[in-house]
Amino acid sequence: MTSSVRSGEQGIASGADNALREVGGALGVAVPASVFAARGGYESPQAFSEGTVPALRIGAGAVALAALVALMIPVRRAAEAPAPGPEAAGDRTPVAV
Repeated sequence: MTSSVRSGEQGIASGADNALREVGGALGVAVPASVFAARGGYESPQAFSEGTVPALRIGAGAVALAALVALMIPVRRAAEAPAPGPEAAGDRTPVAV
């Protein structure tokens, strides 16, 4: 994701990527777990199935929706590096190390 933005915006893109990944991970666990708890439980195999099936359907629906949204994102080429200016060509002062 960060390769598709300008170099000056890569920090913002990286932060947004990390934040959205954290939110997605939290919701990806919380929503199916809540559905399972509301619909089923661990009391019997029947109760477990009654909670697991709708939770898995919710998860599959979320994945399908995310795939559709991802397919609608326009394709962009990686940001091109700027042409080297005079400061990059030969204005460097040698330094003894």
